[in-house]
Amino acid sequence: MIQPVAPVRRAFPIGQVIDRLRETVGVFRQVAGAADLASVMALSDFPVPCAYVLTARETFGQVQPGHGQRGDQVVMQQASAVNFGVVMVVRNYREQRGAQNADELEAVLTAERGALLGFIPDVSGARPCQLLQGELKRYDKAASMWVDVWQTQQMIGGKRP
Repeated sequence: MIQPVAPVRRAFPIGQVIDRLRETVGVFRQVAGAADLASVMALSDFPVPCAYVLTARETFGQVQPGHGQRGDQVVMQQASAVNFGVVMVVRNYREQRGAQNADELEAVLTAERGALLGFIPDVSGARPCQLLQGELKRYDKAASMWVDVWQTQQMIGGKRP
């Protein structure tokens, strides 16, 4: 009798990163996911300061699965490098020339990076989060959008139930 393999996690649980930012970073007015980010049309519409967390990419290393009989499913684990992005938007109303956004952005980046650098998500095979890059994506005279790209790891697969 063929036994099914335990369910394989299909995607990284990005909600853990959202929860981490909500619980540890007091400067954000809102922390949400990809769906909420997609609903915002213009920089002026963001509830600043805010953060949106979304999975950017998962890459999987090859493993030798071993041997089995035709028709069987081999039990195996595979490591996944997970990149996720944190999109942050700040605004400064005091000066409409953009220069004051630098102070607002610095405070937000300091808080976000302090919360995530070294954070280990609660998933099998997790590694501490590390920052890969940060980049200014959009700006106008009153608002700035910055994206930090982070990386961690998870294992998918496992043992028979």
